[in-house]
Amino acid sequence: MRIIFDKIKELEQVIEKHQNQLFSFAFYRVGSYEVAQDIVQEVFIRFYEDMRRVSAAQNVKTYLFKSIANACTDYKRKFAKIQYVDIECFADTLMDEEQKSCLAEYVRIEDFLGELPEEQAEILRLKFIDDLNFVEISQIINENVNTIKSRYKYAIAKLKKSNLIVNLNV
Repeated sequence: MRIIFDKIKELEQVIEKHQNQLFSFAFYRVGSYEVAQDIVQEVFIRFYEDMRRVSAAQNVKTYLFKSIANACTDYKRKFAKIQYVDIECFADTLMDEEQKSCLAEYVRIEDFLGELPEEQAEILRLKFIDDLNFVEISQIINENVNTIKSRYKYAIAKLKKSNLIVNLNV
């Protein structure tokens, strides 16, 4: 019984520490408040089931981000062929203020990042939205740190050249 209690306590600490960042990470990949919540919850359940193996084998944060990234990719692949009605049409009746704000921010950022190749846009999401450093980003997307830095540099240069950003001190 003590082992189960310790495992639950450890899970609570991991959730408290990473939940908001993981939700944001998922939301900016799937564009849905509810789907992002479901994905994060499912990843935490899988983490709980594999907790001892994961905790000993690798960085928990990296494991969680990779799991969220994979779950988002699976979700997008599964539902890519489905045609959706623009949710903004129903935002007033279906969403509370926090969800509307998240959706507006998501649309603004995705429009902004839509000017870039996806691998560069993803680096900017991870760097600015998820507040990760280049080493963490390289671990999550399985790329060399120098490749990450190069994509980051090219993304910023493209955005500056297209006048989408000005005076960004990066």
